[in-house]
Amino acid sequence: MSLTIAQEATLKTLAVMASADSNIQQVEVETVRQIMKDELGVELTSADVRVAAHDEFIEDRSIDKYVKAVVNKLTIEDKKLIARTLKSVILSDGAAHCFEVEMFNKVVAALKMTPAELVQL
Repeated sequence: MSLTIAQEATLKTLAVMASADSNIQQVEVETVRQIMKDELGVELTSADVRVAAHDEFIEDRSIDKYVKAVVNKLTIEDKKLIARTLKSVILSDGAAHCFEVEMFNKVVAALKMTPAELVQL
């Protein structure tokens, strides 16, 4: 599967968020799949999402380090999409857990988004 930088960044960020509690739930996987299809036109299997999350941990990189490495290749619209859709993944299991909120904050900081840009989500 060949993805653009923006598509890959979105997938990896959402997939890692889905597995933030080390227990990736199917509802979170389905949320990531639906977002990728609806927002970016990318069809994924559940395995694709699980592999994307797993690969980031195997490579011993935290997601904010990955985002920092690609942030200059993302448009403001790409950044807004990632931040907005992260919220959907966080809430997909019915609750926002403290580690998910912490990860969200790290990703948004890595995206170099201002509070004003976040308000526009």
